Amino acid sequence: MVHMSFDDLKRHITEVTDYTSFLKENRKMVNRYLNTVLWFCILTGPAIAVGIKFGVFSAATYYTCLTLSVLMLAVSVLHTIIIRICPYSEHAGLLALISMELLLMFMVYNHIHINMTWFFIPLLSILFCDARLFFVTLVTNYAAMCIATWLISPYYDSINLKFNSAFDYFSNAMMGYTIETVIMLVGGLTLTNLLRDYFSALMEKNRKAIEATERLNKQMNILFSMAEVYDNVNLIDLKSMTETSLSDQSYDVHSLDFEKHSHTVMTQGIKNDVSPEHLEKFLDFTNLRTLGKRLTGKRFIFGEFINTKTGWFRAQYINVEADEKGVPFIVVFTVQNINMDKRREEDLIRISLTDELTQLFNRRSLDDDLARYKHEPMEDDFVFASIDINRLKATNDTLGHAAGDELIIAAADCLSSAIGNSGKVYRTGGDEFTAIIHTTNISGIDKKIRDKVTAWSGNYSESLAVSIGYAAHRDRPDATIEELKKIADKFMYDEKAKYYQETGYERRGKA
Repeated sequence: MVHMSFDDLKRHITEVTDYTSFLKENRKMVNRYLNTVLWFCILTGPAIAVGIKFGVFSAATYYTCLTLSVLMLAVSVLHTIIIRICPYSEHAGLLALISMELLLMFMVYNHIHINMTWFFIPLLSILFCDARLFFVTLVTNYAAMCIATWLISPYYDSINLKFNSAFDYFSNAMMGYTIETVIMLVGGLTLTNLLRDYFSALMEKNRKAIEATERLNKQMNILFSMAEVYDNVNLIDLKSMTETSLSDQSYDVHSLDFEKHSHTVMTQGIKNDVSPEHLEKFLDFTNLRTLGKRLTGKRFIFGEFINTKTGWFRAQYINVEADEKGVPFIVVFTVQNINMDKRREEDLIRISLTDELTQLFNRRSLDDDLARYKHEPMEDDFVFASIDINRLKATNDTLGHAAGDELIIAAADCLSSAIGNSGKVYRTGGDEFTAIIHTTNISGIDKKIRDKVTAWSGNYSESLAVSIGYAAHRDRPDATIEELKKIADKFMYDEKAKYYQETGYERRGKA
């Protein structure tokens, strides 16, 4: 036997999240409760026997008591077996209720009257929160009252002179039972519907509460995980106007007051180490008065700044909770050191813009640098230079690629050291170089280049020869970048042709 209480009902409510599941779990609980009632009904026999002994039930016999207890024992055992096999069965509950109705009918037939008990049984059926089951129980209860009253009508007519016949007694008794049954029907259906609406609403609230709790737990787990990844993590609640530090595990809560300051305590501590050139931008980014507008409709916003002590860091606001218009009210503010990432990024950029062999800038870098002149005018001292190594293929063919690489590296060193801070040198092909030079004395730079080239001597080759063509913006102010490039190429090829003519070398080999 299992004793059930209202605490069990509350526990079931918290375990389920929808009304259908609640009804199923509730049937199981009420079936167990009714099973307990059935086992207690076995005590009806001994209780009546005590009444017989003291003259309360003078018309009853001890045999009746024994029969009641045996029948209820059989019903209790049967009901226990059923609810163990089918704990959620509504038929098991109906069996218990009808069994108690038959018990009452048997008691009435044996002149043992407890009139209030008739309506206790439909009242128990309301626990199932099922209007259909309540109606069936009430109808069977009314039928049991009719049968019991009809069976005892002759007896009570014979001992009561105010009735002319057994039917008069039956009619009189059933009139009262019918009125009470109608009242029970209206009240029971009303109560059942109220319970249904109440528990349905309660299940919906419970479901939302569970979802909110799960969502909050997930968010908190994410926040705690973030606290391990980021250097600083702050939880900002724009409803309660508070900030909570999660990174130091102190979870100190500070009040926010936009009238007094527009930045969090954490931000005010960080700003002391922000580099002067980034400070104004950092303060604009971390301004809480404008944060809501900037973050509305976005998942996050971030900015990158320089810390004078630790290098680059990324500050980020994450929109955790927002209203129906997308305006955030729960925001996470994170700070993460990205100095190593920035270095890797710079290395990747450098690699993508650098020639591997010579460490000069490559063609992509040249294109990026020249792109701005499509929208901006060239400087007055702008000079475009086109350079080519003479007889590189002949060197590769006769002395090998190591010798050819030696000439390429030598040309790169001569060009970059001669031009210096006056410009940038690019390797744009196998033996081709380009230089953008800012000078009004290009002849002086050209002399430096040629002097270094003439003085060079290597391990594989004894000399280096290059051809160079220049095109200055000052000399051709109306020419575009492409036109200057073509002019420089032409001068370079003219000089190359002159070199091969004067030396007698063939363009693709040795004379």
